[in-house]
Amino acid sequence: MSSSDSPSEPGSRTIASELETFLSDIQREHGLSTNTITSYRCDLRTAAAALTMPLEAIATSDIKAFLESRNEQPGTTNRRIASLGRFFRWALSQGYVTGNPVEQVGARYHAEHRPQPIASEAERRALDAAINASPQPYRLIFTLLREIGVRTDEVLNLNVGDVILEPGREVLLVQDTKSGTKRMVVLTPDAMPRSLRGLRSWLRELGDDVSPDTPLFQSSRGNRASYDTLHRRWVQVCKQARLVDVVDGKEVPRYTLHHLRHTAAAELIAFYPEQVVRRILGHRDPRSTRRYAEIVRSNGYKSNNTGAANQVGQRREQQAS
Repeated sequence: MSSSDSPSEPGSRTIASELETFLSDIQREHGLSTNTITSYRCDLRTAAAALTMPLEAIATSDIKAFLESRNEQPGTTNRRIASLGRFFRWALSQGYVTGNPVEQVGARYHAEHRPQPIASEAERRALDAAINASPQPYRLIFTLLREIGVRTDEVLNLNVGDVILEPGREVLLVQDTKSGTKRMVVLTPDAMPRSLRGLRSWLRELGDDVSPDTPLFQSSRGNRASYDTLHRRWVQVCKQARLVDVVDGKEVPRYTLHHLRHTAAAELIAFYPEQVVRRILGHRDPRSTRRYAEIVRSNGYKSNNTGAANQVGQRREQQAS
């Protein structure tokens, strides 16, 4: 439920009237960074100026008309879709609406959009070594981003109960922040050995008495680990790996946290068919996954896990024969 009762009555609730309550709730529950909250506020204020009708009256066609009227770049449009989607999922949980009109709004793609995995094998190895030297829980967070390709928000939103490590059933239940639906990511020792080892060790350290609803990763103050702190740790990782560039006299990481997702996706393609990688990454559009396969084929991308990938391929051939 909402952290504070809305003063608006049914039929008069709008995006504008519920905006600040929504932001307060998600910041309290998920520990989102100030920059993230500011981005949501900007997107939703823009939408509120065009979508002034009561929440329950807003239809998918209204959302699409608003987005088309903006004539913005695909990246900006997709950000607005994500912001509106999260707002309406919250409104649905509060009982303010009976459905999410954003669910049927597809992401936009630029004709020249291409993923950007870290191409240099030497840089990937340097980054892996720096991640391995990081303190917990950030070492494990970076490992999950690097090896599985889950989104940063998805990792930070994991609870203890979302990790299942029963023999033969090792999975993560990932809350997809873009679509609002949970997906199951199967953890395999071939493609995700460091993640499996790290999760087992981390759960042992937390103990058997911890509640399933406890955040998997917490700050030193006991709150859910935040994006701001994670980003500061990421800067240190890049510095240790000597993957920084000087821009306007300041050291700037050569790669962002999202580059870890792109890099993991390119390596997972070596292990699994596209449809399996699509489920792991949570892509709604198969074209998003196919781009990684195209990059691997056209650029000769070489995974750090080539040996393990070859073993997987050999087993597939044996099973098929």
